[in-house]
Amino acid sequence: MTKPINSGLSLSRRNFLAGAATVGAVTLSKPFIISARSADTLVVNSQGGEFQPIIEETVIKPFEKKFGVQVIHDPTGSASQDYAKIRAARGAPGFDVAHNLTPPEVILGAKEKMLEPVTEREVPNLKYIWPQGQKVIPGFGVPHTYMYCALIYNKEKVKAPTSWADYWDPAKSGNPDLKGHLIAFHPNNLLAVYALLQAAELGGGGADNMEPAWEYLKKQKEYVGTVVTGSSEAVPYFENGEVWLAPYWSPRSGYYIERGMPFGMVIPTEGVNALCDVAAIPVGATNKKLAYEFLNFRLEKETQRAFSLAYHSSPGRGDIEDWPAEFAASQVVTQAQMDKLKFPDSALIGERRKDWTLRWQEIMA
Repeated sequence: MTKPINSGLSLSRRNFLAGAATVGAVTLSKPFIISARSADTLVVNSQGGEFQPIIEETVIKPFEKKFGVQVIHDPTGSASQDYAKIRAARGAPGFDVAHNLTPPEVILGAKEKMLEPVTEREVPNLKYIWPQGQKVIPGFGVPHTYMYCALIYNKEKVKAPTSWADYWDPAKSGNPDLKGHLIAFHPNNLLAVYALLQAAELGGGGADNMEPAWEYLKKQKEYVGTVVTGSSEAVPYFENGEVWLAPYWSPRSGYYIERGMPFGMVIPTEGVNALCDVAAIPVGATNKKLAYEFLNFRLEKETQRAFSLAYHSSPGRGDIEDWPAEFAASQVVTQAQMDKLKFPDSALIGERRKDWTLRWQEIMA
């Protein structure tokens, strides 16, 4: 059972900046081609895969109905890939809204002048976002969704973990049979970086001192049976019983658990790193007026409620009440809960990610 977020939560935020070198190194996917457009057409780049129907049913279709327009959904790319497209196209990537950037990309986009500024004048609902959202990102996007990096475990194989040490120091955990049943994520995935930060903190370090993390990684290595990069790549290993314990994003955890995966999700006593998804407008967007309307609609109460419940994520604004009890037990729905989130310095992480990745590769080779 998921540990309630208001019971000793010391969340740590998952805002990790994929720096310029990382973004520049991304291999771009085949360009998304739009055959025809009109003044009443908006192109939105967002989630694909199993999450595509969620964004379409809870956000895109209601937006089309309200405004009487057509939305072309481009469900391709990760946050870093999406920003790489914006950058490579000098701000005109072929979509009007980048729906799923993270603070790292927004910070970089603001610095490189690739994203349009966003104020309450264009997006009135911006005044309702969590105060932390104003601090986490510059004024070039809308933080519409929050999540955190939790620990998930196979309830049929192991006892529920209580600490990040159960994952990083398995030899001393309460689950002695974990050898070969841990999963490691490559640092190209922000999930890995956030988990590594937890390891550093376990040893008294942090983003400015990662040595404890490398010591934990060395001890953990022999227990790792699978290494992947993408979060979705881990799912088959969860389902076939090969992986018993892993760091994982809270929305994906809730989504798969609800669909029968025999896992539980916990918030370790040391807390977790949290992240927000951000919708932004490239400077070369074709339909900026409608794009701003979309950002404002994304923050409407009913839109927030519908998407959050379907995606198993926390909302971008804190004035929504009457959440289902089970949802409120595992999500951030009050200011007191939001105040417990820890948000790492995205810019600092971005500066050092390349070195961390090289160090990780040396140890895991």
